[in-house]
Amino acid sequence: MRSVRQRKGEAGSALVEFALATVLILTVLFGIVEMGRALYCFDWVSDAARRGSRYAMVRGQTSCNGSPHLTDCEAAPGTPSTPGTIAYYVVGNGFGIDRNAVILTATCWPNTHPSPAPCPTGTTVIVTVRYPFEFILPFLPHQPWNMTSSSARVVAQ
Repeated sequence: MRSVRQRKGEAGSALVEFALATVLILTVLFGIVEMGRALYCFDWVSDAARRGSRYAMVRGQTSCNGSPHLTDCEAAPGTPSTPGTIAYYVVGNGFGIDRNAVILTATCWPNTHPSPAPCPTGTTVIVTVRYPFEFILPFLPHQPWNMTSSSARVVAQ
């Protein structure tokens, strides 16, 4: 016996409506998650460029073996802030990203000193960080979204 609310010809309509609504809601939900990941990576790339330029600015031609820990400065001073030591410092602060995919370049301006860093006192160090962000959802494009940020500061030492 049919219930009072169910009309003739509407036997499976609730299931179809639920399926359509679920697909729409899950698409929106996963889209929000992916855009959150992309925003996080974009913010990290921007912050990484600022951190890298500050690292090169503060240390100039002398560094602390590329270590982010200040106690290491006392142990082994005198290493120049090369792109390798800057990258070691910057990528060491990367959480939730593919650290092997980060591309960092550090150059001096004006180019009176051989590029790349270490830059002499009074010149500007320009740190550029590039990260190829890839979406993990199957229905989004599989080409990486190249995120790039640059930061420039005058070398203090």
